[in-house]
Amino acid sequence: MDKTYLSAVGEALGEPRKVSELATSADTDLTALIEEIAHFRESPRDIWELAADAAEQTLAHSPHPPDLIVYVSENDPDTAASLARLGQRLRLPAAEHLALSGRDCGNLAPALETASALLATGRYERVLLVLADRARAGRRVMASGLSVFSDGAAACLLTRRPPAAGPVLRVEAVAGRTAVRPDDDPARQGVLTTARLASDSVAALLDVSGLTWEDVTQVVLPNYRPTAQRFLTAALGVPAGRLALGRVTDIGHCFSADPLLTVGRRAAAGALAAGDVLLTAVFGPHTCSAIAFRRL
Repeated sequence: MDKTYLSAVGEALGEPRKVSELATSADTDLTALIEEIAHFRESPRDIWELAADAAEQTLAHSPHPPDLIVYVSENDPDTAASLARLGQRLRLPAAEHLALSGRDCGNLAPALETASALLATGRYERVLLVLADRARAGRRVMASGLSVFSDGAAACLLTRRPPAAGPVLRVEAVAGRTAVRPDDDPARQGVLTTARLASDSVAALLDVSGLTWEDVTQVVLPNYRPTAQRFLTAALGVPAGRLALGRVTDIGHCFSADPLLTVGRRAAAGALAAGDVLLTAVFGPHTCSAIAFRRL
């Protein structure tokens, strides 16, 4: 893929709620989740409003407006109306826009690939990518037991050329694998199935990028329970000490925004040195995609 540059990560999160509050209404035992995740985030606001809050933070760091808005949400009931509201709120009424969904919490990878392909045409210079979601009623706890869904959003600017200021990450490569099993319930996909898909997608990423595990400085996974993340990194053969846990105990699992939230915070905090390579894996029903970023 043509090189794409990522910068100016913004975020918006709901208010903190204790995971233990869910125990009285859940049908499953939440003991493991309560032990590992203290809070999730809940918001009464519309999904597009969370998206707008994150996008405003991103645009505050950009001297030029975006040519295109890519809006990613799995649970927004009316993405066409939300895109219009988003454009009005951001004072970008003439900006082209599109919506993307279909891989649930794994939407970051196809969003990056789509934006990169559009930037490579030369028609666009700057793409505003916004990922936002809220948990549906009665679906706050993941069926797999890996985490608790949170309401929130993340945004970033994707460009053909590296911006002059701020932490900048180059998207080195994206690779994925799909394994559709019609008889399986994807909502109950267990950690073993997740590990197999992750192993295949990471192997594909290393192959297409020419990277090796020796090149990878840090690994970021979705905000699953820390024990599950450690199991996945062990299954992938990640060298010890490379797992960079996100704010899972504080914010829970923010759908497809998770990795961007973690990557953005680590870059802003100076936790990535120039040349560092960060690898993340994102998961949807029957899919896993691996993404490699390099800190410039």
